[in-house]
Amino acid sequence: MTRYLVLIGTNLDRERSLARADAALAGRFEVLARSRVYEGDAVGDPGGPPFLNRALLLRSSLAPAALREALRRIEADLGRVRTEDRNAPRSADLDLLLALDDAGAALADPPAHRDLASRHYAAVPAAEIAGDARLPSGGTVAALAAALGPPPPRFRPMTDRP
Repeated sequence: MTRYLVLIGTNLDRERSLARADAALAGRFEVLARSRVYEGDAVGDPGGPPFLNRALLLRSSLAPAALREALRRIEADLGRVRTEDRNAPRSADLDLLLALDDAGAALADPPAHRDLASRHYAAVPAAEIAGDARLPSGGTVAALAAALGPPPPRFRPMTDRP
């Protein structure tokens, strides 16, 4: 069994869409942990509706490629329509951020998602529930989040607890 760090993002019918995505993942996988919900501006679409994001730590027997495929099917079931515009508003965006072994070390395949090292909306919720996870570089998810510095002005937790 592999543990997977997955990020849920939504900026259409946000509260309902986030709850539906969370429930769909919980119905398909063992959920080990949930981060708080965070709100932030839409990246790449300054006028777009703000996003809600939450990280989940899942356990599954699926290989990473099969897990990604399962995430895409869940997105489609939740009404996501992929277009050429990567920054288009969406009901569900499910990203595989990291795969972890039983000791908490990141697997080399698949590599860590690019947003984990570059975006607060991915790194902060991920660090909340898997901060001690060790990356191939030797650092941790918490160190990645801290290295990003202060969050953007409108990035904030929406809840006190997961």
